[in-house]
Amino acid sequence: MVTYCLILLTSISLPFLIFEDNMDIKNQYGTLEIQERLLVLLKVFHSFCVENDIKYSLDWGSLLGAVRHKGFIPWDDDIDIMLDRNNYNKLITLIQREQKLRFDYTSPDTVWIPRIYLTNERSNLYYTPTIDIFIIDHAADNLSVRRVSLYLILFLQGMLKVHPKFKKGNLIMRFFTIVTFCVGKLFSRERKLLWYDKISKKWNKKDTRQVTSYYEEYSCMGKYYSSDLLNNCITVPFEDIEVLVTEKWHECLCVQFGNEYMTPPKEENRVSRHVNINTYTD
Repeated sequence: MVTYCLILLTSISLPFLIFEDNMDIKNQYGTLEIQERLLVLLKVFHSFCVENDIKYSLDWGSLLGAVRHKGFIPWDDDIDIMLDRNNYNKLITLIQREQKLRFDYTSPDTVWIPRIYLTNERSNLYYTPTIDIFIIDHAADNLSVRRVSLYLILFLQGMLKVHPKFKKGNLIMRFFTIVTFCVGKLFSRERKLLWYDKISKKWNKKDTRQVTSYYEEYSCMGKYYSSDLLNNCITVPFEDIEVLVTEKWHECLCVQFGNEYMTPPKEENRVSRHVNINTYTD
């Protein structure tokens, strides 16, 4: 009941309440250094987007951090951004003239997710600070067609992986991993990405009721939002800078994390995804 009241309260006014410390100030989760570097990257990215009239929104854990912590979730160690297809295309075109930011498409296991990093970043951490870009495209209104599109994308993800985890999941998942990896060996990376892009953009010329991102990790796929998800974005505080989030932040977070998103997870589940405090590279 308390959580419901909090959500109702934040639906009426801006939701940016601090439930606990933002950032990993005490380095309890080993994420402080990476968060400090990510904040510099996010500041540069936001300024670039504002200067060039590019509309974006924080997404996933970064959006949740802005809402629940007014900054980073203390154990979070990356930045998630979403843009619609038009703004993403504009970003690609204009960033080529930007000296501070660069695109990175080299991740061996999620090559379909574009990432942005600082040109002069020389991280000694195992994980280099990057912004994950999730492109929002229209999805078919017909449920069966939508499912087919999703299954094709998931099959292509398996084909694109360089280092698949053959022992992960149940027997069906392992079989799927082996089959998609073997089929993927028959085609070039460029060909597979071309198919991926074509399927993702197929419904963008239609006035569909829902949008989605096909540029997600496997566990985050199949999330659908109202088509006006990114029509309006608002400026909000994030640590000591300002960023943009969708006005549909509540709908977005409910889809991604459920209605109890304002309640932090149990202590044992507060784990960073990339950073190991004892893992460095020279």
